[in-house]
Amino acid sequence: MSWRETLVFPAEVPISEDARALIQGFCSEAERRVGAHGGLAQIQAQPFFRGVDWEHIRERPAAIPMEVKSIDDTSNFDEFPDVDLKIPCAPPVTPSKEHTEAGYKDWVFINYTFKRFEGLTQRGVKPPKKC
Repeated sequence: MSWRETLVFPAEVPISEDARALIQGFCSEAERRVGAHGGLAQIQAQPFFRGVDWEHIRERPAAIPMEVKSIDDTSNFDEFPDVDLKIPCAPPVTPSKEHTEAGYKDWVFINYTFKRFEGLTQRGVKPPKKC
């Protein structure tokens, strides 16, 4: 991942310093990453998680209660309308004659696997086995 170049915290999106530090701690070199040396305890000790009762977290109700009616129920997910996505692409490139001829001559070897013929020796045909 190229998080060094792509991770940005826009000024118009409010985020706490604790949250920013945690995200930057996860998006860092493996040897410096949050949890790399202290494991789960190091992650739980981050200021962002201050006040979380880790001992009883599974006993608490969910922050967003969800009702699942069946195995294929998707009512808890947002609806996204079908949109015709226009994917930008470069104009087609026409290869030169030299490039085309050189490229096609190797196509005859696609999916070719070399196998030594078992019926032949280096000098010619192997004599049949005698019973």
